[in-house]
Amino acid sequence: MISREPGLWARLLVRGLVIAAAGIMTLGFLGAGAAVLVVVLAASTYVLLWLRSRFAWGGRPWPPAQERDDAGGEGSDPTDFR
Repeated sequence: MISREPGLWARLLVRGLVIAAAGIMTLGFLGAGAAVLVVVLAASTYVLLWLRSRFAWGGRPWPPAQERDDAGGEGSDPTDFR
């Protein structure tokens, strides 16, 4: 994961520390099962927020699909499922 974005490694380190701190605090107050749950939910929240920021608002990492206008000269209507 090589990125030219400044501060990437600092942000990843801080997020890892936040997740670890949440797990340690939950372990002390509620036990091991709850600590695992909190760590998994916190990590998945960071991953989902990263995915949302990367792929939302038309920022697709893959090329758009080819136009399928081979239906006998008819226009390409995405709601026409004949």
